[in-house]
Amino acid sequence: MIQLERKEDCCGCSACEQSCPVSCIRMIPDEEGFLYPEIDKNTCICCGLCERVCPVINSDVNSDESYDNAIAFAAWNIDENLRLSSSSGGIFSALAEKILKEGGIVFGVTYADDFKSARHIVCDSVTDIGKLRGSKYLQSDKQDIFSLVKEALKQGQTVLFSGTPCEIEGLKHFLQKPYDNLFYVDIICHGTPSPKLWAKYVSFRESLAGARTVNTFPRHKKYGWKRYSTLMVFSNKVEYLETFDKDLFMQMFLQDLCLRPACYECKFKKLKRESDLTLADFWGCDQVVPELDDDKGLSLVIVHSERGRRLLQDVNRNGQVKLVEVDAQQVLVGNPCMLYSSKRPERRDEFMNNLDRLKIPELAKAYVRQLTLVDKVKRIVKCVAKRILNKQVIDQLMKIRHRLI
Repeated sequence: MIQLERKEDCCGCSACEQSCPVSCIRMIPDEEGFLYPEIDKNTCICCGLCERVCPVINSDVNSDESYDNAIAFAAWNIDENLRLSSSSGGIFSALAEKILKEGGIVFGVTYADDFKSARHIVCDSVTDIGKLRGSKYLQSDKQDIFSLVKEALKQGQTVLFSGTPCEIEGLKHFLQKPYDNLFYVDIICHGTPSPKLWAKYVSFRESLAGARTVNTFPRHKKYGWKRYSTLMVFSNKVEYLETFDKDLFMQMFLQDLCLRPACYECKFKKLKRESDLTLADFWGCDQVVPELDDDKGLSLVIVHSERGRRLLQDVNRNGQVKLVEVDAQQVLVGNPCMLYSSKRPERRDEFMNNLDRLKIPELAKAYVRQLTLVDKVKRIVKCVAKRILNKQVIDQLMKIRHRLI
């Protein structure tokens, strides 16, 4: 059976719970709000299946060796309204629409009705894609979703499953075999924040608005894609809109104060993924493809399989998206989360221990680090230095390319 000695060794994918033949495992939230397996030892038959499907136990940390042929694209949806309503370039919506129009189904993440938690759902209609669109900044409660994926695959349905890298590997181990009718799409993940903190934050905003939440969008583009904002709409028509650098929750998240323990030493940070496609915001696009940087949102797509390449090319040929091939190594400069885990802050545990005791403004005042003038100068110098280095690297690559030609 699963022996969880360190919380850093559980990514919360729920593969163990859903694979147990006697249902002796339940995913239970801990004091920080993260889900962990709880095992009824009196019911357990010691079959070992939970260990065989665990993506952390079975992770391949050396899978990047000899992986020099990665293909990457800058991509965006030609539907401007859809692009603006998406977190980045609106590529996921195009992929999902293709699968659905061909009679397949799509699994993705949406908010619960009260917007205080997230869950995976299955969509079988194009009209439902909007529920999956946009970043949630929460790890979903998957319940029996892996089992539903397996059943659909057995029935011959084409399935697109989207999730974090650990969820993709959890599902892949759960299924125990490959399926030609299954497409995996993951993301470049910064880390998953505490669901308990998010629920507390929503309640805080509701108390200020004097009404319940009816919609929320953490990546609204009113002030542009790069200076994205958190939008919350309440039942009394009151709206809250604040840029990421001033929104209290986003500050806590981006300063890594509230991430799942496993996210600080993630086993799934690698270039070669188990997915068919990796989607992300194309941060650093102003250095790689400056002509495409219109601040409306640009997606980065990294292709890991021939099936993924065909799916992407299909939506391109259909005229739904535009693609521009880019160097896969260059794009990693602006997207370090592809390869590296977030650094655990020294006061992270202290912050989480005060989650119940302190109010949201008090937590922010006590733990969120405010940038000083020196910090801002250092950030500018670092940014300029990185741009100079990037230009030197690009120039050198172009010289090598010309010699080869």
